[in-house]
Amino acid sequence: MRHVGATNFARSRLAEILDAGVPLASHQVQYSLLDRRPEGGMIGLARERGLGLLCYGTLAGGFLSERWLGAPEPQVPATELPNRSLTKYRLIQQEWGSWALFQELLAALAAIAKRHGVPLSTVALAWVLERPGVSAVILGASGARHLDATQRAFDLELDAEDRTGIDAVLEQARGPRGEVYGLERTPGGRHAAIMRYDLNAVATRGSPTR
Repeated sequence: MRHVGATNFARSRLAEILDAGVPLASHQVQYSLLDRRPEGGMIGLARERGLGLLCYGTLAGGFLSERWLGAPEPQVPATELPNRSLTKYRLIQQEWGSWALFQELLAALAAIAKRHGVPLSTVALAWVLERPGVSAVILGASGARHLDATQRAFDLELDAEDRTGIDAVLEQARGPRGEVYGLERTPGGRHAAIMRYDLNAVATRGSPTR
């Protein structure tokens, strides 16, 4: 085995693994404009130990796109949200701030996107890619139509005006707070309620016997 990676460990546990001599090359975490929990110590540890952060959820399941700019507020439980992934990121958005504040964020991103001639999602991706400690982002693509917006994020350089506009909104956000994946691993919480923790067991039960 040439490389070992981890996913969603708390900072203290990740430090224990590294101190035990496990040669981790990367740590996969959720990181976006709506979820900055890695900034609560995880980025510092990653940079100190030479660990690359692989970031998923950078577009919050599609919430960080033109589709939701000016859209009415969906409810959770969600008849308006077609899948569990969108429900998950809607809960994160609620932790982050009000729907009105979220619309302010989308409007700020849209203004930046217009200045640079790119889609709104490209700006959201570029913001994550320029964060300290981030090595790459992980995107789920439903089709080739998103490829151009994704590729353009690597060439987009946010300037001081862009960052000031984004920061002005982020300063008003209230969360989410705590450790990376802390809300999701809290038993009985509404975030944990939509997570699937028995995938290995399901796979084992579904495997044919030999």
